Amino acid sequence: MDRFIVQKNITHYRRQLENGVDEPRRATMLRLLVEEENHLGHTREQLAQLDGHISRLNEIMERHLDLMDKLQSIGHSSERAWMMLGTFNDLMAVYIEHRQKIRAALA
Repeated sequence: MDRFIVQKNITHYRRQLENGVDEPRRATMLRLLVEEENHLGHTREQLAQLDGHISRLNEIMERHLDLMDKLQSIGHSSERAWMMLGTFNDLMAVYIEHRQKIRAALA
């Protein structure tokens, strides 16, 4: 499969997930993300890119938790914020699992 198309699909799925999606769509998008990532193979470059995504997601999650605290302190509904946090947690789990697969393949 053309690497350009795979990269575009991966970028699309990541953006969708980072913007928060409902639970049924989340599972599908996470599966599609992993499938596309697997098309790129298990290289040191992939590992480095994944480390960057993990770091970025950690920053997003920290900011999101701060925002959730602020919203709750002024009485705003946090239903969507909790949904997004669930998406972030699931995405992080996928990243970590994929990272372990790449490291094992490189060992």
